[in-house]
Parts: sequence; C-alpha cells; structure tokens
Amino acid sequence: MEYNCMTCNHLCTSKIALFEPLSVEEQKELIAKAQHLDYKRGDTIFHETDTADKIMIVRYGKIKINRYSFEGKEYVLDILVDGDIYGEQNIFGGKSFGANAVPLGEAGVCLISQSDIQALILKRPEIGVKILNVVGEKLSLTNELVRLLSVNDAKARVAGFLLLRSSRIKGKTIELTREDIAAYINIRRETISRKLGELQAEGAIKLEGNKKIHVQNTDILREIFENAD
Repeated sequence: MEYNCMTCNHLCTSKIALFEPLSVEEQKELIAKAQHLDYKRGDTIFHETDTADKIMIVRYGKIKINRYSFEGKEYVLDILVDGDIYGEQNIFGGKSFGANAVPLGEAGVCLISQSDIQALILKRPEIGVKILNVVGEKLSLTNELVRLLSVNDAKARVAGFLLLRSSRIKGKTIELTREDIAAYINIRRETISRKLGELQAEGAIKLEGNKKIHVQNTDILREIFENAD
C-alpha cells in the first residue's frame, strides 16, 4: 500500500543519523522521490535475489532480515526496528540484496533508490563518509554475532544475545518471539524458553508474555556470557 510520507508529522529521514547533514528541504526533496509502502505480516519487502537498487528505512514496525539454507533452515541476520536502515552496504556496488526482508507484523518503510543516494553523495560528500561509518558499525555487530554463535553453552549464548540485542536497539526491552530468537542464535525454541526462565529466576531479566523480555541486570548476563566454556 502506498503511503504519503510528506503528510506525516515528521520525515522518515529525520530519524536517521546518515541524513543529519541535510536540511529539512533537502530531506523533503529526497523523500519526495522515495516509495512509501505499508506491509502486513506474511508479506515480503524484497527477496535475496532481488537487485539491490535501493535502501530501506523502517518507518514503524519490525522487519526480519533472513536467509534460508538449501535444506530450508532459516537464519536470522538482523531484526530492524523503527528508524533502522538496510541496503546502504550495496550503495557502492552490490548486485543483489543477499537476504530477504519480512515484516513481523504491520510495518511501514521508505524505499530510496540507489541512484538518488549516489547523486546525493556527489552533492554532499559527507553523506558518503557517514555511509561508510554505518557500514563499519554493522560489520562490528556482525563480528559480535559470529563470536556469539561460537559459544557452545546455550544459556551463555542466550545471555550474550540479550546483551547484543539490548545494545543494538539502545534499550532494555526486547520484543521478539522465542521462534525469532531461536533462528537468530541457532538454538531450539524449547531451549530458549527454558534458559530465559533460568535467567529470570536469577534476576537478570523479567519476562512479559511471550514477546517481551526486560533486561534488568546486564552484569549477570555479562558474567554468564564471558565465563562460558
């Protein structure tokens, strides 16, 4: 569904550090050229084989970035929230997205064409520098995830994930299903539920229903993760 971002109370670009150097008028010009789309759970925003000719800004909702193995096993690469971007790593010459973008519920995005971003970089070189910084930050997060997946102890891996996710969203409340966490860190759903229960009993977290995890004591989580075998 098309959505007119120009009539909303704020521009989706105003939430993105990448576009901080731009004036409001420059942001409006960029947004006027973008697609503003709304999706429901079960839709697909783009497939991994699609040409990477745009970047995506999340206006609202949560969007899962995933891949599937040849055997059909899902691997979650990231879960984007309000204000996140995806696709900036392809601005300098990506061929395909290499991943799928799937809404976890109702979600809205802005899709800005690669050619418009490239034209903006020629006009405002500082945007190109910021893109490199964003790519560097995401590479660092990817390295942290690789380190996390190398931990064999399930409880330590869950603790490490909660620390990583809390840092990623810059908040203490993680809103993900057990299934999504399981796909994220390659642990069975039943094990996720059991280890979350143990962490709650130890005072590290507080569970609210099946989708909310409140991080209460990062020191406990860090100790469990760093002392894993």
